[in-house]
Amino acid sequence: MSDMSPQQILSRVQLILRRDLKLGPDAPIPPDMPFFGGDVDLDSLDILLLVTSIEKEFGVKIPSSDVGQEVFQNVTTLVGYIGRNLNHAGGTPHEAAAIKTPSPAPDYLSQLPHRDPFRFVTQVTRINEGESAEGVWTVTGQEAFFAGHFPGNPLVPGVLLTEALAQISGLACAKSGAGGMLAHVDVRFDKPVAPPADITLQSRLTRTMGSLQQFDVAAHVGERIVASGSITLHRNGGSGS
Repeated sequence: MSDMSPQQILSRVQLILRRDLKLGPDAPIPPDMPFFGGDVDLDSLDILLLVTSIEKEFGVKIPSSDVGQEVFQNVTTLVGYIGRNLNHAGGTPHEAAAIKTPSPAPDYLSQLPHRDPFRFVTQVTRINEGESAEGVWTVTGQEAFFAGHFPGNPLVPGVLLTEALAQISGLACAKSGAGGMLAHVDVRFDKPVAPPADITLQSRLTRTMGSLQQFDVAAHVGERIVASGSITLHRNGGSGS
């Protein structure tokens, strides 16, 4: 991809903008179109989602908010940044955060504002404060929601599995006191989960932009991935969603 021309990069960027900003397939996106103060006036969540898409598409990194402010002046500055950094793309991926000093699970669980029956983290197994967290949600099959989801064929609802991942994400950023409300969810469900099951929940903070924090998340049952994706929380001083 490093030999792409500026015009090829521009075409791909225009496709991403039309898709992510829901502008429609025929919306004009001139090279001098500003991202702020013009017809398209992006907020922090818009920029965070675009950064994620650009990094995935081109393999480049936008390492900080300061760099992002320069990159996202207009379409031309974004295309230029991508072109300059394509040759340096493909660096080592983020490694799983090392676990430093685990704390007793009850201490971390007490930080969650959620209580039964709407707390879906049974146990906290590892914490690297401000970076990552891992926990377990144990479902027995006796939980009330299984009576309706579904009679005779109980399955863990995907929306509750997402909520569990959001709650463990709130604990991952406990060092900064930053949990918060759900701002965006992009989670794929790979396999259904039937009780009884111990669902391992994993979350790693990947990016902070203003009051928004984005996490890579995954849920496992044994060695099998049952859900994975990203969750964005709006920091408001609490943990979870």
